[in-house]
Amino acid sequence: MIKISETSKLEEGLEKRIISAFVKHLNDTSVDVQSNAVKQIQKTSGILKEQNLILIVETLADMVVDANKKEVRDIYALAIKSTIQELKENAATNMIKAVYPKLFKGLKQANTEVQEECLEILAEIFKTFGQLLYKKSNLVNKDDLMKMICDLLQLQNEGVRKKATNCLGQFAIILS
Repeated sequence: MIKISETSKLEEGLEKRIISAFVKHLNDTSVDVQSNAVKQIQKTSGILKEQNLILIVETLADMVVDANKKEVRDIYALAIKSTIQELKENAATNMIKAVYPKLFKGLKQANTEVQEECLEILAEIFKTFGQLLYKKSNLVNKDDLMKMICDLLQLQNEGVRKKATNCLGQFAIILS
């Protein structure tokens, strides 16, 4: 096992092998292997290069919206939210461009668990990077997102309505 401190820099080859292992483990059939991969991602996110971290967050977002990943969806969403908090503003732009379309697609699904997780992740993005989203208004389609959140507020599911309300509150900060 390799010990890595928060201030360490990884050589390119080692980092590529680590990222490859993370992605492989995230796609493993064992829930335990997937959960352990997520825990390790959270521990190493501070030392990975921006593009590699974005690749991992993209993979996690794909899994959050995958209807077949029911058992570990909450773990994937938590990993995304904690990684969002680690990102610097310059990396956030690329992460939002990569992840937003996947989350928006998840909001359109009939699966309420997927909708709830997508709303929580979007709320975290709005909370953490509200100023960035306000400055760069083209990162998300505000009109489509506003309509989608308002539609979700009309659903029968109380959990979705509650998370849509929270997301709308965070989203309101970046609206003109």
